[in-house]
Amino acid sequence: MEFSVSDWLRADQAAGPNAPHVAMSMPHQVFCWSRQSEAEGGQYLYGDAGALRTLRPDVDTGLAGADLNVGYPEAWVRKSDPDDAVPVEVIVYGAQYGGVPMDRTSVVTFRNNLNKLLLTPLQPKDPWVIDAVWCGSCLYLDIVKRPGQQQHTPGTDPDRFTYYGYKFEALATEAPDQQSGGVVDSTGEFAIMVQMRLGRHCVTMAAETDAWDPPPPGLAVPEDGSADYVGYVELKTFVIPLGERAHERLLRDKYPRWWLQSYLAGVPTLVLGGRDRGGVITEVSRLPVTRLPAMAAEAGVPFDAARMLRFGDAALDRMCEAAASRPGEHWRFEYDPARCVITGAVVPEGKLPERVMLALSGGPSSTIFWCRRCTEQSRLYRLATLP
Repeated sequence: MEFSVSDWLRADQAAGPNAPHVAMSMPHQVFCWSRQSEAEGGQYLYGDAGALRTLRPDVDTGLAGADLNVGYPEAWVRKSDPDDAVPVEVIVYGAQYGGVPMDRTSVVTFRNNLNKLLLTPLQPKDPWVIDAVWCGSCLYLDIVKRPGQQQHTPGTDPDRFTYYGYKFEALATEAPDQQSGGVVDSTGEFAIMVQMRLGRHCVTMAAETDAWDPPPPGLAVPEDGSADYVGYVELKTFVIPLGERAHERLLRDKYPRWWLQSYLAGVPTLVLGGRDRGGVITEVSRLPVTRLPAMAAEAGVPFDAARMLRFGDAALDRMCEAAASRPGEHWRFEYDPARCVITGAVVPEGKLPERVMLALSGGPSSTIFWCRRCTEQSRLYRLATLP
């Protein structure tokens, strides 16, 4: 299978305003889980929101002057395996455990894969690989780490910048009266499972979520979760741009990624920590996710969010068609920037079909999952609307 990205881009450009409209429905949360830190055992707690951190109330004003270098590297608990990509079976087991309806789903994936796929028209020089298998009437996508994506060497700038991100998350979610020199543990996570329609595809997707911003005082949120309030936030750091060109790079390189990552999961707000080149926070701001395309356009650096959705719909069409032609086999889809082509081929003796079919049958996984429901149901259900 070959899908020419360059041909698609030319055709889409030529269509202009007559390009097909590809809608994406509002992502609807259907389940969640917490993954313990490695020190706690690294197990998955299905239906549990214990790993979801709460945004501190003074985040807008209380972090100015914070030094993100504090604790590096001695207080940083890194993942023991930086290439530890969460397998797609985690979603399958979660859906079974939570009773999530999957009869209409045509694509199951983590957000990571959709980020790579949909950003291709805007980032055509970035290669990617996605594994897949067609089972029943659904395409299951598995995350693949490309060679060369190993953990950065401690003490290097890329390693320090990665720590800055985790450190900002820790500072933005701790109590204001706590010390800022505590351990930064990057091994645990909270994830939500959402369902939405992207063009012709019904997608069940899981995404790690950074924090929860409680509703403002006076806003009544029923304990049964029947309100529309969604308080999830994504936390990001960036270098304050110095000069017009640096500001343009920020808008061109960061805004599309920030928009796509948050929009796919239905996260409404970005909390951004602007830092200087020495790693000191100088400003914290909030941006509404849905406004990012307009804000970039108003600054003279537009990006076409609708094109990303159109491309994602078209590429998923081809991937589903290819994998469905040989169901139950391990497919590998790879984007080659040199040729601007997505190729797909069967992986001989690939293990993905066996893993997915075992999960679908309810059989045991090679990874130990310890599952329990949240003992405080109101704590879970008031986080977002659940069926």
